[in-house]
Amino acid sequence: MFNKSKTNNVNPPKDEPVTNPVEDKEMASEAPENTAPTPPATVARGSMMDMITTTASKPSILSEGFSFRGEIAAKGAIHVEGALNGQIQVDELTIGARGQVEGVVTCSSLHIKGKFSGTATCNELIVTSSASVDGHVVYQTLSVQKGASIKGELLLVK
Repeated sequence: MFNKSKTNNVNPPKDEPVTNPVEDKEMASEAPENTAPTPPATVARGSMMDMITTTASKPSILSEGFSFRGEIAAKGAIHVEGALNGQIQVDELTIGARGQVEGVVTCSSLHIKGKFSGTATCNELIVTSSASVDGHVVYQTLSVQKGASIKGELLLVK
């Protein structure tokens, strides 16, 4: 298929074109069968999974002025600036400075800047200076800033 009398110039002069359309067609037709290009669907799927993984780390937000009463069970993080009342089971719960949470909370990390009342079980408890806690919280690690208001019981569990 190749013209053996023709030689390829490895370093063509800069003024001459580099490709020869006839040779390119011949070489493309002899490409091995098992080196098929990756289909676009596979590339798109990989990109979509990257996007899902990236967005999964962003918290769900309960905005100021929004009130929710009920049961929440979710993977990931929730940030509350509104009012949340009920049973909450999440990986991370942050109660913002204007947020209010009342009920039973089970989470890995509980960060309180606003108001919490009820019962909570968590690995890490962070209570900022603007926080108000009224209830029973079981934790493994604790951080409390000067000025926080705490009524009730904080119980260390190892």
